[in-house]
Amino acid sequence: MSSLKPVKKENLSVKVYTQIREALINGQYEPGERLIIGELAREMDVSITPVREAIFRLISEQGLEMQAATAVYVPFLNSERLAEIQKIRLPLEGMGAAEAAQKITPKELDDLTALQAEFVSLTAINPKRASYLNRKFHFAILEASRMPMLISTVESFWVITGPILKIFHVKTSGLDYSGGQHRHQAVLDALRARDSEAAAKAIQADILWGGTIMIDWLAEREKEQAQIMPGVRKKITH
Repeated sequence: MSSLKPVKKENLSVKVYTQIREALINGQYEPGERLIIGELAREMDVSITPVREAIFRLISEQGLEMQAATAVYVPFLNSERLAEIQKIRLPLEGMGAAEAAQKITPKELDDLTALQAEFVSLTAINPKRASYLNRKFHFAILEASRMPMLISTVESFWVITGPILKIFHVKTSGLDYSGGQHRHQAVLDALRARDSEAAAKAIQADILWGGTIMIDWLAEREKEQAQIMPGVRKKITH
């Protein structure tokens, strides 16, 4: 169960949409998980109408999918689609990091450094929290770029990939980066040096590293499923 909060009465549809969207980005839901509109409404203490409106908006953005008249699910992400998203993220987040290298404030850089330290300390023991902190790290860089349209565009891809990213951190939970060798460190070094080119390359290297592992893992799972059930829909099984 996610950690959604009660919503006040004004602008309900927007607030409900924002909460569910954030839950998807943060990996609070897993691929294949069914979302029950009535249960969401009770959890957030609102009527069914704003929840339904938010759900349909997320369906239109491909963050959720409807498999029947009332059956709403977190979609499964196959390797081909994840590879496409990775290709799009590379130039966009690279651009954001390059801009952030010129605009980030000392306080933002200190906050980002502290965020990375917490992330590194938890990768081997708390993968769910690590997944959340990884998202915060990437978006802190985007916020420092001062490019709201870029941030909004990138967020749309994280809505789709958030559920699989959490699984990725669970799958790699044995990795220990306490020695400071995580790829985020190169990003921090480039930001401190105000080196836009190095910052772009560092964040792209991080995306490629994690993305390639996830793509390969998904492709292998799809191959296994195809052997067990020929013609089965590509999806993740747990």
